[in-house]
Amino acid sequence: MRRVRLWLVAAIVVALFLLLQVVEAKKDKKYDKEEEDDEDMSDAERNATPPPNGIPVGEEIKTPRDAEWLKSVDMSKVPNSPRRQVGSGVCRNAKCDGSDNDRCFESCGNKPDHDDVYGCKSKGQWALTFDDGPSLFTQDLLDILDKENVKATFCVMGAHVKLFPEFVKRAHASGHVIASHTYSHPHLMSLSNEEIVYEMRATDDAIHAVTGIRPKYMRPPFGEADQRVKGLLKSMGYKILMWNVDPKDYEVFAEPKAAEMIQKTIDEAIHQNMTVTNPHDDPGYISLQHDLYQVSIQQVPMFIKKLRDKGYKITTASECVNDNQPHYDGHFMNGDLPAQVSRQTNTGSGSGAATGTGTGPDSRIDAVGGDATAKSDAPFSYSTSVYLFSLLITMPLVTAALF
Repeated sequence: MRRVRLWLVAAIVVALFLLLQVVEAKKDKKYDKEEEDDEDMSDAERNATPPPNGIPVGEEIKTPRDAEWLKSVDMSKVPNSPRRQVGSGVCRNAKCDGSDNDRCFESCGNKPDHDDVYGCKSKGQWALTFDDGPSLFTQDLLDILDKENVKATFCVMGAHVKLFPEFVKRAHASGHVIASHTYSHPHLMSLSNEEIVYEMRATDDAIHAVTGIRPKYMRPPFGEADQRVKGLLKSMGYKILMWNVDPKDYEVFAEPKAAEMIQKTIDEAIHQNMTVTNPHDDPGYISLQHDLYQVSIQQVPMFIKKLRDKGYKITTASECVNDNQPHYDGHFMNGDLPAQVSRQTNTGSGSGAATGTGTGPDSRIDAVGGDATAKSDAPFSYSTSVYLFSLLITMPLVTAALF
């Protein structure tokens, strides 16, 4: 009888051993599949052309957060308007005459405030501005501007400043104006006040770490900013910078005739004073381009020649509205006094509320997210659970067999 019990115990132990082997085999198979996928992705990435902003298309942008930043902002006078989701501002029969602009902001554009900057204040002035950089192409643009002795305005994304700090440093040292274009290029009207503060302050922090200054001007992504967003931005010390000439390089950059299409819009403004958006009837122009697109940058020498041939004075956006101080000296946490030490933001702590997926020309992308421990923790936890459960079942059987 005792021999039978021993054989029963041995059988239970063998069964338990085999069960664990099956679990381990499934885990190894899963690892092999994940490693194959990783290898395939790495091959694809090696063979692909690097994106101009240095980040693979589709990666999530994580905006840094620091609760201390909220303490530097007075939100008491910010209008209490509801957040607007993407797509809620599209209207079929929009008038776009000022009466429904904010309601139909995606069809019309938001209603302009009197102090929003759209164009230059004097006839014969033209300001070149470039959004969404820096990128791999920004160095080429800086070379062109240096050669032509032209100063421009760069509306930079904080996430891209982190990737290409040397280009922002060079642009500032060369006398170009550095403006903010948020950290991750979100639809600001869809964010809470706190999330907007994080977008702006994270960008300020990145710019200050490289240049020692912070921007006075900011351009809202997609040009979207209602009274709540503008009120908050102005309470933080920003001036809203828009544009009144848009070659729409973000729509045509992949077209075979992209160069001609971009040139056409500029020509219409230079020679015929034709522009789609000029709500303040400004006599001078501020043009919008993106240093993400090589074809757009390649047109800049021709733009400069045409403007000079026509007698235009090429300026920065701040200069053409008679502002000779386009930056604040110092870090925002220290007021506007010169900062002794620049605070560094840990971009890995906290995730931004707004993300870009890079699926469209105006949807910017940034740093890689993800949990590095997820792959190893999950299978280990699963196999351990199976092991403990098996012990729970078999121990009573072993005890009964022995005694």
